[in-house]
Amino acid sequence: MPQADDDKSQRNNARPKNARSPWLTTPKPIRRLFDQFPLLTYPLNELPVRKPIERKKHTLYVFAREDDAQHGAPSFNPTCLKWQTYLKILGVDFIITPSSNHASPTGSLPFLIPAASRPDSTMLDGVLPVPSHKIQEWASKNRSNSKTDPDNMRYEPYLSLLDHRIRSAWLHTLYLCSPNFDAVAQPLYVTSTTSSPLVRLTLTNNLQAAALEELIKSSTSPVVDVEALYRESDNAFSALSELLGDDVWFFGEDVPSLFDAGVFAYTHLLCDEKLGWKEDEERLGKGLREGRWKNLVEHERRIFMKYYQQ
Repeated sequence: MPQADDDKSQRNNARPKNARSPWLTTPKPIRRLFDQFPLLTYPLNELPVRKPIERKKHTLYVFAREDDAQHGAPSFNPTCLKWQTYLKILGVDFIITPSSNHASPTGSLPFLIPAASRPDSTMLDGVLPVPSHKIQEWASKNRSNSKTDPDNMRYEPYLSLLDHRIRSAWLHTLYLCSPNFDAVAQPLYVTSTTSSPLVRLTLTNNLQAAALEELIKSSTSPVVDVEALYRESDNAFSALSELLGDDVWFFGEDVPSLFDAGVFAYTHLLCDEKLGWKEDEERLGKGLREGRWKNLVEHERRIFMKYYQQ
């Protein structure tokens, strides 16, 4: 056996170095094609590098319009807006940059790129991005004030009001209610990202299918009960209004917390007339506009004026 291997090795060594294997011979028609149209190899594009000045601050990547991002205006996405507001509450010095889920290392926004450790650092220095589920932990180590959040156990029972009841109604309002989708979601998530009619159609179908799938997953029925959806969101807002009461911030805190940021993320967007909501179809924010939960609207105004109107 060893001898056989040695013989094989000798035969391979005896083959001329420039000899070609018959299995790798290019067919004549293909060779003639490349003779007429030779394959050109262009130099590799350089990876995008942001200006060094932008690396002096932490950067939060969110859904936002370009001009709004330049002025630090609120994101039009509730999840992004929650974390944007929370970082402001903690006094973190950061900027926001418009982005998309495709650019996120986790496939969803927001995510944060910490500031460079050196003035001449670039985006290629290997700084690890901070996904949304780790922003709270990261922020606690990079805050500029001594503010502490109330114990998570204290507001844990109320999180489902935001994360399930209100979020479910939000998904239906924005993506599955045709007038609102055409007026609000499509300009923000579809037409602003591409000019291709085919890609726009694909994005539209994907967004609506994903929203419907999430609603069905959270329901006990294969059919979405729209009336129950908005009834539960109304009950959720009523519960939040009762929880806030006459206090300035939730749970009687001296300063707002992550929970305040989460509530603001929905109340602000639902009260934002510039988004173009179709009032006849926008049942989720109707109670806020009609003054049924006046203290929640006042709460939204306090946060907006304190952190976005400086």
